[in-house]
Amino acid sequence: MTMQDAALSPAAPTPVPGRRAVAVNLLLVLLSAGLTALAFPPCEVWPLAWVALAPLLFALRRTATVRAAGWLMLLWGLLVATAALHWMAAIFSTAAVGVFLLIALPWVLFGLAYRVLIARAQPTAILLLTPILWLACDWLRCEGWYFQFSWLQLGFTQVPFHFSQPLFPVVGTYGVTFFILLVNAALLAVMVGPAQDRKRFLVREVPLTLLVLALLTAHGYAIRNIQEKFTPTVTTIIVQDEDNGMDRLKALSLAYKKERAGLQTPALLVWPEYAVPGYLLEWKPELAEVQGVARDLHATLVLGTKERAPDNAPCDPLRRRSMLLGEGNLFYNTALIVGPDGGIRGKYHKAHPIQLFADGVPGRDFPAYPTPAGKLGLAICYDCDFAWPLLQSVRNGANILVVPTMDAKSWSDLQHRQHARMAQARAAELGRPMARATTSGVSQLLDAQGEELATIPCGASQAVVGHLWPQNSMTPYASVFFLLPYACLAVSLLWLLWTALALWRIRKNTPVPAGDSPATAN
Repeated sequence: MTMQDAALSPAAPTPVPGRRAVAVNLLLVLLSAGLTALAFPPCEVWPLAWVALAPLLFALRRTATVRAAGWLMLLWGLLVATAALHWMAAIFSTAAVGVFLLIALPWVLFGLAYRVLIARAQPTAILLLTPILWLACDWLRCEGWYFQFSWLQLGFTQVPFHFSQPLFPVVGTYGVTFFILLVNAALLAVMVGPAQDRKRFLVREVPLTLLVLALLTAHGYAIRNIQEKFTPTVTTIIVQDEDNGMDRLKALSLAYKKERAGLQTPALLVWPEYAVPGYLLEWKPELAEVQGVARDLHATLVLGTKERAPDNAPCDPLRRRSMLLGEGNLFYNTALIVGPDGGIRGKYHKAHPIQLFADGVPGRDFPAYPTPAGKLGLAICYDCDFAWPLLQSVRNGANILVVPTMDAKSWSDLQHRQHARMAQARAAELGRPMARATTSGVSQLLDAQGEELATIPCGASQAVVGHLWPQNSMTPYASVFFLLPYACLAVSLLWLLWTALALWRIRKNTPVPAGDSPATAN
């Protein structure tokens, strides 16, 4: 028996050894991974997310060692990533296995920490610390290391459904994930916990959890009802085109002008990422054409292009090498803002270039760009997958979000739909309308609740119009609750430190068996 096993709490489950127990654990992990994958597109069976993690947590509780819990968690992550993101095979071929492994690795930390937690904590502490530990590991997976990848956050499963939507402006995507884990942990405690604990959970913890969820949801509904509908609308056009040739994009934009002759003049026109796939600011004739489109439509124009970066621009070695091999120089993946008078109103540099690709030097600034269409907060494609860029622009005063995006047609309709759901989550948690123009779909005009006002389906080359209401009020998430994952990370680190000290004291105070030297005793 190890020192850790000797320190088991009376409330902790007894680990189940043996091949049969291992087989049962594997089946539980398989069940949990299948239910989790079904909660994401294309199936989007959203209620499954609220129960899908219970089998996984049960399997982790049954493991005989901490190491076994880590292996089970790795298996779960690989299964979920493969099932939900199988379209990645079209991009990376056999290397997709390595990508799935990188996605799953941070979840292993949760498996290890959770197995230690159930061995040392009381039931109420386990209930509270389970979502805290998950969120800390999820933040590390999504934003805390080089291979950051925010897809498969459980909160994204709740985007299309009115039951959960009001939670986003209150606690954000991370907060929705937190409550999903809390409910799963409470469900497991009620189903398999000791008899003396079940009554307490049913009478106290479960009703309290449901009450908190109900209050937060009610608050979210109140926010939705008071959002500013009285402000002047901004007529907005989004253009979608896989070819990303300026002539095609210009033709689509001007054709729209002909169709709308005599009606309200557009105020905002958004083209995709890399709409002009070269260095537009250096190509004077092409730049003049783009400025002419903005003047002809009397619109603020946002489009993707490139801008050369200095040789000493701060950039990690892998991205630097990719750009030098592909382009021969460093560059910024840029969203250019052209005013109705043809003047350059701003340049935004993509903050999250895709790792290992020639996708630009990371940008560092997130201003709100004043334009006749409103104060624009910009993100480019992959930026929108993360909380920080658009959050910072909103905190700096942005009242409309604009996201030029490149989603290649070959990446499948499933990838486009999953990406679109993430954009809806960002609009809802920040309480801002969004114009998102992609190369091949799904392009979206979103209101401040994340609802789709207009879309362009996958594969279509066309323009669509809608009307957006700029918003100036700050959601609770943008004001305070964006700190939730950082608070969970801090609590997790403190708990791990306290646990390490406790185990060290146990080891120090345990007598060494006769015949063993301190150097060889376990």
